[in-house]
Amino acid sequence: MFVKKKNVLFLLLLLNLINYLYCEINPSPRNHRKSNRNINDNAPRFTYTSTNQSYREGAAVTINCEVAGNPTPTVSWVYNGRQIFDSTKYRMKKKNTQLTIYPFLDNDVGKYTCFAMNRFGSISHTVSLKIIESTPPVIIEGPHSQTVKPSERVVFRCKAKGEPQPHITWFFEGSEIQNLAGHFQASHDETELIISHVTRQDNGVFTCMAGNDVGAMTAEAKLTVEAPTLDRIDYSLDDNKLAEIVKQATENVDKAIAETQRDLKYSMTNPHTLIKLFKFAAPRALEITKAREVYEESLRLIEKHVEDGLRLPINELPTNVSYESILAVSHIQTLMELSGCMNGQFREPCDKNMCFHTKYRSYDGQCNNFDNPMWGVSQMPFLRLLPPIYENGFNTPVGWEKEKLYFGFKKPNARLVSMEIISTEQITPHFRYTSLLMQWGQFLDHDITFKAPALSRKIYSTGGICNRTCENITPCFNIILPPGDPKLRNVKGKFPCMEFDRSAAVCGSGETSPIFQRVTYREQVNIITSYIDGSCVYGSTEVDAINLRDLYNDHGLLRFDIVSGAEKPYLPFERDSDMECRRNVSEDNPIRCFLAGDFRANEQLGLTSLHTIFLREHNRIAGKFVQINPNWDGETIYQETRKIIGAVIQHITYEHWLPKVLGNDGMKHYLGEYKGYDSTVNPGITNAFATAAFRFGHTLINPKLMRYDKNFNPISQGHISLHEAIFAPERLLSEGGIDPIIRGLFATPMKLPKSDQILNKELTELLFHKESEVPLDLAAMNIQRGRDHALPGYIEYRRLCNLSVPNTFEEMTTYVSNTNVLPKLKNLYGHPGNIDLWVGGVIEKKLPDALVGPTFSCIIGEQFKRLRDGDRFFYLNEGVFSQLQLNQIKKYTISKIICNNGDDIDRIQKDSFVYVGDKKSAFQRCDEHLDLNLHMWSSCCDGTCNNVDSSSNSARKKRSQHFYEKH
Repeated sequence: MFVKKKNVLFLLLLLNLINYLYCEINPSPRNHRKSNRNINDNAPRFTYTSTNQSYREGAAVTINCEVAGNPTPTVSWVYNGRQIFDSTKYRMKKKNTQLTIYPFLDNDVGKYTCFAMNRFGSISHTVSLKIIESTPPVIIEGPHSQTVKPSERVVFRCKAKGEPQPHITWFFEGSEIQNLAGHFQASHDETELIISHVTRQDNGVFTCMAGNDVGAMTAEAKLTVEAPTLDRIDYSLDDNKLAEIVKQATENVDKAIAETQRDLKYSMTNPHTLIKLFKFAAPRALEITKAREVYEESLRLIEKHVEDGLRLPINELPTNVSYESILAVSHIQTLMELSGCMNGQFREPCDKNMCFHTKYRSYDGQCNNFDNPMWGVSQMPFLRLLPPIYENGFNTPVGWEKEKLYFGFKKPNARLVSMEIISTEQITPHFRYTSLLMQWGQFLDHDITFKAPALSRKIYSTGGICNRTCENITPCFNIILPPGDPKLRNVKGKFPCMEFDRSAAVCGSGETSPIFQRVTYREQVNIITSYIDGSCVYGSTEVDAINLRDLYNDHGLLRFDIVSGAEKPYLPFERDSDMECRRNVSEDNPIRCFLAGDFRANEQLGLTSLHTIFLREHNRIAGKFVQINPNWDGETIYQETRKIIGAVIQHITYEHWLPKVLGNDGMKHYLGEYKGYDSTVNPGITNAFATAAFRFGHTLINPKLMRYDKNFNPISQGHISLHEAIFAPERLLSEGGIDPIIRGLFATPMKLPKSDQILNKELTELLFHKESEVPLDLAAMNIQRGRDHALPGYIEYRRLCNLSVPNTFEEMTTYVSNTNVLPKLKNLYGHPGNIDLWVGGVIEKKLPDALVGPTFSCIIGEQFKRLRDGDRFFYLNEGVFSQLQLNQIKKYTISKIICNNGDDIDRIQKDSFVYVGDKKSAFQRCDEHLDLNLHMWSSCCDGTCNNVDSSSNSARKKRSQHFYEKH
């Protein structure tokens, strides 16, 4: 029978009525003596409905029809009298209570009715949808051509009208200007393009394009940069001369790097040199950062060539502009090509292996975002919240010129700031949280940030070593020891300064070629992935990942060399270099460093222990999968386990750790509710986060690592001072394994971050201590690193975060919990605008229930929101895990992971970030903690992206069962 469209509504209501009458007349035989209606039964009622709206053509239109009732009402939709169903055009979610129409076109205009019904009644709601009439853009004010000199300021304006309101995009020489927060800046509505310091590379045609959904319009303007006195430079620099200069620069850099490697190898007498040698373990990062060093050394040689050969009067050159900015565009391009800066980061086309990329992460982060495949990728520049403030506008750090004034005052010596404000001998325990909270922060930090260190400690121009000078000569940016500094006792006639090497730089973003044709700020590089993905366990390149895997048999395990007395693995040893990793330099106790996904796993015993826990957790889960899914090959087992480990790290971070750092208000304000993956969000790490804000964790570190036995008494070897626990893996193997360290972390309160007790003296006076050398100061290094990266001052970030900005130190009384620090700040900095970001952040009064103040809360909260929303594989994103699998991940805790992977840890508190005391009775038995049910990943016919080799299943199963059957 065929039913006319106009009768659909009547038919639906009639069917519901018939069903209702039938249920009333013919009740269930089992309940014929009782009423058929439960006290909680009720007819449908709408709890939220959409209203009549108008939308633009092509938009995605969502209509809501949320309903309550018992039994749960069934919901159906009718469009202009015709019932519609879930399809590519009409997407229905949330049990049909949400309808999305995409794309919304002219023939979709009309009335949409939702019907909700159960056996106690029915209701309906109608929404009328219309299309907004659109008009193409018309530029009513376009940019005008201008003629200027280098270093002058230029503003182009472009205003347009249309419906919808047109968006303005700016182009230079036909290429879109991607970054409007550096050399080029824009007004909030992007109707103005601003160049604060014009350079010769800005000579050319600028175009503004006004565009909306129905059209676009463009207008052009020519910028002419006159620099007649610089023509003589052009004439003296032909291609042959440039090639000769780049060759000399390459030789200088190569020689410095080779000599640095040799010096470190043969003078490896303390952990500081070990850290320096580790930077050569990532060949790709070495290649990328070396290219930038060659490029900058070439510029220095060009400067020398110009000064020696042309001897231009100083008044003929523009002030405060680097030599890069006065070179012709063709010269810049030639330098980039010859130095290797044009190569950029390697990019693998995502569609080459879509099966893999839709299901699993790549090792280096590529193709997480299909629209922007290089977002969050390893070996890419840090992002900037604010433009850098290099002293020469190009690459020299803040404080490079010691007499330069900021807000009328010089930058204070970083070591003096540490001595006067930061360093403390006294500490106060934080009786709310444990040292494990601090340790998780370092472990997490090493999963998302790793700035590339300088490739050489040799001065390129002279070959001198950084610890043999106190001058600022690239790559050295040493910290002079002030009068009265106790570290001067270690100098003994040597140079009175603390060695500090600049961070390595990257050539450019790698996204667009136009960036290499013009001035590019020195940008530091993050050599690991930005995503919270377990890269500190697995590595951030395919080479690293494969090197960490046990590929001998096809069972998906991570590699290890030795096991504990409980037959559980330790991290494998680093075996591709001659490095030894020992505090004791005698020949009796040699040992190699441990190897993990991040090179810094050996930094201190607490971190090494946590890395060991996650190696064991991977192999524990992989061993279970061998039994649960015998059809899976080793690659599938490895990738599925890696996926779970990454999700567990995310869950612990966002549910158990971050709320304690930001507090409830900070979580709500900066992160809010998770609404799913957003492909327009860039998850990259910001320079201010990595260099300053996330270093708040240093304020939580105790001067000692506590070590407890099974009864929570100190082990026979005792607790260990922090400076003795750095790069000391032999103490892990010979003094009880990881259990005493882990117990000490969850049974000991962490340090309270008080504004008059900021960093303990183990970190400021004894870091990498050796009698014959100057020990380092972590606080001074944090300050100097912020200056090296040209971070703007503390109040600029308060302004960015919409916080009040002080003009005097008296106005800062409400910012700090201890006002005694303000006279010291005033004496050192002179003006609030001069305060370094890290210093201002750590002295701020902490927010309620938080470990940081408002400025760091803003920077950290903004970062973690982007890490969550911009990650397609974030564990809560729909489709990453099934609901049953997600439920298992949500109940898993770091406490249970420790229980599963310690040697003999049998009790721990429910939330091991929360301090409950150090008595055995304060902890729960491990069997009382919820475990992962890995059978939720059981599948006999799961479609994978790999070829399953069933012939190896039996052997793999036997080996894994033998190793894991008792664990």
